[in-house]
Amino acid sequence: MSRFGKFAVSRNLKVGGSYSHDTISDYRTWLATVVLSSVLITSCAPTGPSVVREPSAEVHPPATTAAVEPPKVKLTGDLMYDILLGEIALQRGHFDKAAGAMASAATSSGDYRVAERASLIALRAKDYDQARQSAELWAELEPSSTKPLQTIAVVLTAQGRLDEAEVRFNELIKRGDPNVGVVYRRIADLLAQHHDIDGILELMGRLVMVHPADADAYFAKAYLADRLKNAAVVLQSLDTALSLRPGWQEAALAKFSHYASQKDLDGARQFSEKFLKGYPAASKLRLHYARYLIDEGKRELALENFKTLVEYEPTNADATFAAALLSVQLDRFEDAEKYLKRSIKLRPSNDQARLYLGQLSVEQEQYENAAMWYRAIKSETLHFEAQVLLGNVIEKQKGISAALDHLDGLHPSSDEEQVRILLSKEQMFRVEKKLDEAKTVLDEGLAQFPDNAELLYARGLVAAQLELIAVHEQDMRRLLEKDPKNAHALNALGYTLADQTQRYHEALELIDKALKLKPDDPFIMDSMGWVHYRLGNHQLAIEYLEKALEKREDAEIAAHLGEVLWVTGDKTRAEKILKRALKKSPDNDVLLTTIEKLKQ
Repeated sequence: MSRFGKFAVSRNLKVGGSYSHDTISDYRTWLATVVLSSVLITSCAPTGPSVVREPSAEVHPPATTAAVEPPKVKLTGDLMYDILLGEIALQRGHFDKAAGAMASAATSSGDYRVAERASLIALRAKDYDQARQSAELWAELEPSSTKPLQTIAVVLTAQGRLDEAEVRFNELIKRGDPNVGVVYRRIADLLAQHHDIDGILELMGRLVMVHPADADAYFAKAYLADRLKNAAVVLQSLDTALSLRPGWQEAALAKFSHYASQKDLDGARQFSEKFLKGYPAASKLRLHYARYLIDEGKRELALENFKTLVEYEPTNADATFAAALLSVQLDRFEDAEKYLKRSIKLRPSNDQARLYLGQLSVEQEQYENAAMWYRAIKSETLHFEAQVLLGNVIEKQKGISAALDHLDGLHPSSDEEQVRILLSKEQMFRVEKKLDEAKTVLDEGLAQFPDNAELLYARGLVAAQLELIAVHEQDMRRLLEKDPKNAHALNALGYTLADQTQRYHEALELIDKALKLKPDDPFIMDSMGWVHYRLGNHQLAIEYLEKALEKREDAEIAAHLGEVLWVTGDKTRAEKILKRALKKSPDNDVLLTTIEKLKQ
């Protein structure tokens, strides 16, 4: 039996990135994970490992009043000495000495800027007592600023003095930004730096109750709970935030992100569908949900969400193209054509859409349209591929001679492009059932590129069709020498040995290795079914072949299952399967040969 069709490469699709949600080191990064295009919180803490570390005083709510005018300080010799000593010690990594010198400079100068510098250096030195003293001085010298209050709260938190820290955080909430949500978010970011100190989440809960009707406060609490890996509080806090601000997409995205991080597909789907039913224009959530569905293999549902997204945002070029690609993969050709053409209108430079339109036209035997789309592709990255595909169209329109002339007129710029031309020529000869000519092209190609895996694989398959078992085995074994885990080569060799020789146990071993590498591949399942059929294990053969056909309605798989069912006495079911396959693939050689054999 011919086996070439079994090894054809199916279309692949990648829409966007994998959706993931990991523990993030600061609030801004968390928001970037759960919100596609949100305005990020400014002045976030510097990133770093998720362990207790020196508190950052770089996270400052803005002062509610104008800053104090910097004092005019007389630069005495002692002051200059302390400042220089502090800076030089800091540069050399002597943080304790730097903190002491700068604290002395702050006291003698009475300059709040030096006090701020002193407190930050002491924090870096983890000298929390000194840091607090300098911050207290800073607060006296710049009473209108909330920055020193924040630094003091950071120090107290780092020391585990949460009751005292709570007093300072409360003062921050009262004196901070009029938008208290901004303050809560920054406080959550600060507390998250100390996620292994007991009582942090309880402290945040008490702070939230200062403004129990503020949705942002609960959102901040959810972030902190996420850092502390407390899933129950994450969901509870986000639910409260959404009850206070229904339809809030940022909170909805965070909740969806939480479900996704837990690999809870049911939770993610139930929540997203309920939210999107109430707020169908929530495009950011819908986009993330659709991408997640793709990652989970739910392409039909993903397509429906992309289509809805396009309805609400008809100028969204990315969503339109995603809907087009999913439609192509799901063989929804009418939808695919509609969305691809719309993609080009929205983004005229999208030659990838033109390439797909050309392929769709070929599948529908609309060769003039296909040639038009391929000729319209001008982009440097796709032009050569389009010209090779145009050669296949010319073969359909004018015959193989004209197509070969077209391919010979191309100017490949690399070995890869030269190999691409050779493979295209080989395919044309194979389609025309001129297998000797196809092998000649591949022989010439391998003389030029002796270790090219694609040429070796293609010649091995053609050799199998020509029943040149030695050549087939030689090429596949060369591939396996280079890549012992090449599942396609293992499968091809195993199938050929099962189909054209009596080396069944050797074939079984090869196919078993391939199936372990690609357990969901329907063609390898089919090979496993076929080798068990040849071994006389008919029931096992039927099980594998049924699974293969369920995953992919392929004419050769149907032919194999039909033959095994016929031989085992289930002729009625065999005829049903074969007739259905014949209706879809009336010219398939393997299918026709099988039907003719069973009639005898």
